[in-house]
Order: sequence, then C-alpha cells, then structure tokens
Amino acid sequence: MNSLILSGPLSRCTARVGITRALSTSAVQNLGRQRPGRRSEHPFDVENMEKFNFDDQTTIGHELFDNIREVRSYLRKAKYEIPKLSEHAKPFVPPTSSQILRFKTHNYMGEPHPAESKCVLNVSVDALGLNDQERHKLLVLSGPRYNPETGDLTLSSEKFPYVKQNKKYLSDLLDKLVAEAKDTSDTFADIPLDTRHVKSKKKLEFPAEWARPKKSTSTSS
Repeated sequence: MNSLILSGPLSRCTARVGITRALSTSAVQNLGRQRPGRRSEHPFDVENMEKFNFDDQTTIGHELFDNIREVRSYLRKAKYEIPKLSEHAKPFVPPTSSQILRFKTHNYMGEPHPAESKCVLNVSVDALGLNDQERHKLLVLSGPRYNPETGDLTLSSEKFPYVKQNKKYLSDLLDKLVAEAKDTSDTFADIPLDTRHVKSKKKLEFPAEWARPKKSTSTSS
C-alpha cells in the first residue's frame, strides 16, 4: 500500500491511494484452458470413438432410408386415408351470375414459402355491367392488366403477409377502379387503348420438305 501526501493549500487533506497488483499476469483468454495432460475426458470425443467395422450404413445410406420411409408413409396415406375423404365430399355447385370474381392462391402443403401470400384476381370485364364510355376508361386505367383476347382483367398482390389481406386489397382495388370508371369528370376519350402488350411474336413453322430424311436401319446377318 503506497501513501500519497498532498502539499500546498491541499496539505490539510491527506489521501491514501491503494494500488493493488494482480498475483498472476496470465491473459484472461487463457483462464479456461487446461494443460495437455489434464484434459477432461468426454464420451463424445473423437479419441473415444470405436473403430468403424463396416457393420452399419453410412450417412448417405441412412438418408436414403429416411427418404424411403417418407415415400412409404405417403403411399400408406394414399391407400388407407385418402379413400376416407370421400365421406366428406360435397357436390359441385357452379357459381351464380352474381359471383363474377375468381381468386387464385398457392399452397405448398404446409411448407413455408414466400409465394403463399400472393393472390390473383380474375374477372370478366363484360360482367361488370359498364357502358362503352365507362368500359373504355376502365381499360385505359387497367393498362397491361387487361387481356383483349380473353376479355379478362387480372390483378395480383403480394404486398401483405397474409393471403386474406391481399384478397381484400384486390377486391377494394377493383371497387375503386369501377368507381373511377363511372366518374364522368374525365372520360379519357382522347386516349386510345394500348394493346401492344398482348401482341405475340409470329411463330414460323419449320418446312417439312427441309427435314432430313430418316436413315433406314438395316440389319446385317
């Protein structure tokens, strides 16, 4: 213990500063290390593993067996469980004239996938009940989402994490498009309908007379 005495105006105050030195100068990182001869034994150390006598399958073999078990489990379900679903079958009821919206979603059978939240809405423009002026404005606003060959309007969304949210968003978006098409303040009559996005390239067929003749296979005895 070392003493520090202050002089001058502070001579009345005497302070003692204690300096404690460490008993060991080893680094902190080496505290948990042990000497080579004092290593603790662990049952799963490599040195304690028995010699492989080729009396068991390799890792690849066990993975192959796991795949076989998985396939067999699905085969058993297809044979014994799927026929039981016929008890819950319901007759098909076609959609009515008022049910004009068609939604398409994707499901990967319990496997998480980023495309599961995507929803696609498809509707026939003729079923919306619009006149020529409203129809033209709706198609101009829709842009490439309208297919003039099929007469359908397709909207898709995956901006929300759940498919129900995207479905509701598309339904509201279609309502806004129809409401905007019925607004007569600006009819877009001076804007022509652009259908260049559906113009497919001309496919040329290979002439049959240009084909090489087939070689005749003759067997020699």
